[in-house]
Amino acid sequence: MNLRLESPLLALHAGQLVTLDDACGTRIHSREGTVWITQEGERRDFVVGPGDAFLVTRPGRTLVQAMDAALVGLRDEDLPCAANDDF
Repeated sequence: MNLRLESPLLALHAGQLVTLDDACGTRIHSREGTVWITQEGERRDFVVGPGDAFLVTRPGRTLVQAMDAALVGLRDEDLPCAANDDF
């Protein structure tokens, strides 16, 4: 099922994991709490704290996990994606 929302807000429990498929160009904004983010094809992981944001720059799967209770906003920035070529 594909769900399309203008600017969804996700309330995550500590440890809860959300999988975003082909979310390139999506901005992930932590409004409350801290989340850990990893992208398919990216060697680095990212930690995003309250008030900070992360832009998904790669096609494929992106994992977002709440390190504590978190409120996360998602917004499509409609930007081009990087190639998945750094393996």
